[in-house]
Amino acid sequence: MGDHEGQISSKVKKNHTFGLLIRSKQMKRSIIQIFAVLLAISSGCGRDKEFTISGHLEGAQGDTLTVEEMTANAVEMRTSIRIDEQGNFTFKDTAANPRFLFLRTRANEYMTLMVINGDNAVISAEVGNISKTYKISGSRQSELVFELNSELLLATKILDSLENQYQQLKGQGNDPQVDAWMKGEFDKLMENQRSFIRTFIERNANEPASLLALSHQVARQPVLNPRFDFKLFEKVDAGLMKQYPTSTLALNLHKYIVAMKPQLESNVNLEKTTGSGKLAADFTLPDPNGKEISLSSLRGQYVLLDFWAAWCSPCRRENPALVEAYKKYHSKGFEIMQVSLDKTREDWVNAIRQDGLNWIHVSDLKYWGSAAAKLYGIESIPANLLLDKEGKIIARNLRGAALESALSQLFK
Repeated sequence: MGDHEGQISSKVKKNHTFGLLIRSKQMKRSIIQIFAVLLAISSGCGRDKEFTISGHLEGAQGDTLTVEEMTANAVEMRTSIRIDEQGNFTFKDTAANPRFLFLRTRANEYMTLMVINGDNAVISAEVGNISKTYKISGSRQSELVFELNSELLLATKILDSLENQYQQLKGQGNDPQVDAWMKGEFDKLMENQRSFIRTFIERNANEPASLLALSHQVARQPVLNPRFDFKLFEKVDAGLMKQYPTSTLALNLHKYIVAMKPQLESNVNLEKTTGSGKLAADFTLPDPNGKEISLSSLRGQYVLLDFWAAWCSPCRRENPALVEAYKKYHSKGFEIMQVSLDKTREDWVNAIRQDGLNWIHVSDLKYWGSAAAKLYGIESIPANLLLDKEGKIIARNLRGAALESALSQLFK
């Protein structure tokens, strides 16, 4: 697994991605949180033109639809639309710049549209089964968002199947081979998603919907990482600034890009000090009992410096492989120091106990503000560094079979 795969990022850590069909309030809240950094949407007033949304919802005859709009920090209720006795509805408004609108049914099924003046969006769906029956035409951006969402739904279906197989194979015990299989399958899924998103952006760099593609996620994990895919972010930025130079959507993405460049340059400089062969920077943090432990105190052993958190599902999936490695190599001179990015001691200690992690644990409980995480430029977890007996960095982000291979060579 590469440095940017199978991880939870400090910059984007929310649930799934934007979709044309939002199936729960939790997913809707996630949308707000993911995009607040990049996106502030204008009111869309001030032009004579308008957009129209019309359609037919089977099973909603005589009911109403609630129209909500995603702004910079919240979803705000705009109005309600009456659905006639035949299941038809029409809604008109203005959008000088692209707007994100949610149409919510009484059953709390959501349809998301991205509209602009001149759009004549036509919707059809069956209430109670919107995720499988939704169709959209007449709105270029909404159609593109539908394309993104369809890919997400497919990926989610594949992931659900993999999770079921994983649980069946795993049974009641921990099996490193099963864990390795699951990680391999997940890596394939993420690489397929990465390929899809890259192609989508290459085709649609000038389209506002590509901004959604930048935040595409599967199982709470971002498909793209600005650190490794920054050229794609820049391409969307250039396209939107050219197409919508006065749009707050484009301007806020541009501000994000400008702010990211120094950080990326800083990361490059950090690599020069934390790369292979460099002496690992020392730090001191308390263990769960409050005892201060320094990384340098472990010199004379091979040490895996691992960054994780109780709330990080990918981290928890990695722990069984670490347990096996520790059992196999600890007596030969292998130690693990795990730095937790948790917020509370209770969550931290419970996860240690639940996962059976019988090695050194430290944390300042400052979440992404962890002093050690900042020292090593950790922006996503799980992340680790393998150190030799002198405290020099041998490798980064070794997991599963890769970690076992490295340790077997060191202790052969």
